[in-house]
Amino acid sequence: MFWPSQAFNVYGHDPYQVGIRTIPVGFSILAGACIVLYLLSVLKGSNRELLVISSVFMTAGCGAMASANVDNMSTLWIILIIAGLGIGGIVVPASIITTIICPDDLIATVAAVTLSIRVVGGSIGYTIYYNVFISKFIPNAVKYIGGTMSLKLEIKDEALIEEAIKLTGESLINDLKHIPGISGNETAYQMVVSAGQVAFAESYKWVYYTSVAFGVLSIIAACFLGDIEKYMDDHVAVIVN
Repeated sequence: MFWPSQAFNVYGHDPYQVGIRTIPVGFSILAGACIVLYLLSVLKGSNRELLVISSVFMTAGCGAMASANVDNMSTLWIILIIAGLGIGGIVVPASIITTIICPDDLIATVAAVTLSIRVVGGSIGYTIYYNVFISKFIPNAVKYIGGTMSLKLEIKDEALIEEAIKLTGESLINDLKHIPGISGNETAYQMVVSAGQVAFAESYKWVYYTSVAFGVLSIIAACFLGDIEKYMDDHVAVIVN
C-alpha cells in the first residue's frame, strides 16, 4: 500500500514513470488471485496449502522490499511481482472460501463481513505503518536534507531547512526552488531533492520490516485453516431463471 508513494518519492517524479513502476503490483495481484482460485477448483480444496504458500510469497516479497534504495529500481521488479502474487493469492481467495463454506442464506452477509474486515484491517495496518514511517522519516530528513543544506550548501537558517523538509515531506518539491540559497541554483535544487529521496528510502524500509511480523502471523493462521474439500461440490445456492 506504500509502494505508489515510494515509487514517486524515491525513484523520480515523472507521472508516466510512476505509473509504469506501479504496473507490476496491480497485474501480479490479479494474477495471484486467478492462479490460486484456479488451483482451488482443480485441487478441490487444498486451501490451507495454497494460502500458506501465498502468505509466504507475500511475507518474503514485502520483507525484501526493505532492500530498496535510490539506485536499485531494476532489482525491485521481481520483488514486487513476488509480493503481488502473494497478496493476490490471499485477498480474493479468502473471500471466496468464506462464501463456499457459509450457509446459503448467509452468503450476502458473510461477503459483506469479509469486505468490512478487509477495510478495517487495512485501515489499522495503514495507521501502524504510517506511524512507523513518519517516526523514521523526520530524523532521516533532518539528517540528509538538513545535512546537505547546512554542510554542502552553507544554508544555516533553521527556518529554511525546516521549510525544505516540510515541502519534501509533502512531495511539493517544485516549491523548493523558491527557498533562498536554492532559488536559481539547479545544482543545489537537485542536491536537496536527492537528499530527500535518500531520506524517504531509509524510512520506507522500516515499514517493510514491520510488515514481516504481520506476514508471519498470517502464515501461522493459514496453517490452522480447515479443509473445504467436502464443500467443493455441484451444489448451487441460488438458481436464477
